[in-house]
Amino acid sequence: MTIRSRYLCITIDTECDKGAGWKVEKPLGFAGVTDGLGQRLAPLFRAHRAKPTYLLSPEIMRHDESVALLRTLAKESDLGTHLHAELAEPGAYVPDETAAFQRDCSEDEERAKLTTLTDSFKSTFDRKPTCFRAGRFGVGKNSVPILESLGYEVESSVTPHMEWASAGAPGLDFRGAPTQPYHPDPNEPGRPGSSRMWEVPVTIRPSVLARVPIVGKLAEPRWLRPTRGTEESIVLVAKEELAAALAAAPERPAILCAMFHNVEIVPGKSPYAKNESEARAILSRLSALLSFCEREGVSVVGLSDLPEILAP
Repeated sequence: MTIRSRYLCITIDTECDKGAGWKVEKPLGFAGVTDGLGQRLAPLFRAHRAKPTYLLSPEIMRHDESVALLRTLAKESDLGTHLHAELAEPGAYVPDETAAFQRDCSEDEERAKLTTLTDSFKSTFDRKPTCFRAGRFGVGKNSVPILESLGYEVESSVTPHMEWASAGAPGLDFRGAPTQPYHPDPNEPGRPGSSRMWEVPVTIRPSVLARVPIVGKLAEPRWLRPTRGTEESIVLVAKEELAAALAAAPERPAILCAMFHNVEIVPGKSPYAKNESEARAILSRLSALLSFCEREGVSVVGLSDLPEILAP
């Protein structure tokens, strides 16, 4: 086992500007792309020689300035797709909040929206997308077969240790899902099965209080996400997952998958950074994770790179 057998994917759900309560700005704004990606994230990733993965919501590919920037960033980044059903054709509209779960679409509607999203990416970037994440992590029983038919190789909507009933999605439950990449069941993405695609779960560790009676049930799992916490806490999540993965399967690469939204690191464009100080704190935690990877020899790669890395 060499030190190059450890990898981090930093996945950024890339969307139009939001605000308090994740309310969509009207008319649509894109400072989270032009400022968030162009001025804040891209220089940080270059400084750490890291390759991010930008997962693009449908409206991004209808905004000329965002597209122009992403075409330049494509040389040093991985690009994939991200479905918020309200904003995808057919039947696209601008909602007050992107609250829909993909799994609640009919099979025909989900296929139509994923097809137009995929075709939009192809026409915008002159290649097909190979990685995907559902908005609100709402992947469902029809999603994997549809994505496979459209040529995707990596799906990254599974959130281990989480269930989403309180968010409006009863039955969307990933508490038993693996934390390392696997081939999912075609109709139950949260468990292993026979799909050709790779499921790359978001890295989430149980709370340190998880085994404490009563209290443990209320303790929130810890995400590999720079949105909250401290520089030390995000690095600790990474260390724990790497150690657990290598202990469980030392012959396989260990994969970390961090996530956040582009709008989180621009003041006033999400609920998470009301001002510049809070936006800079998120960037500082992200930088701490990248510095940890540099020190430890953890390669930062795109989601689309993983099928080759994970191949037997």
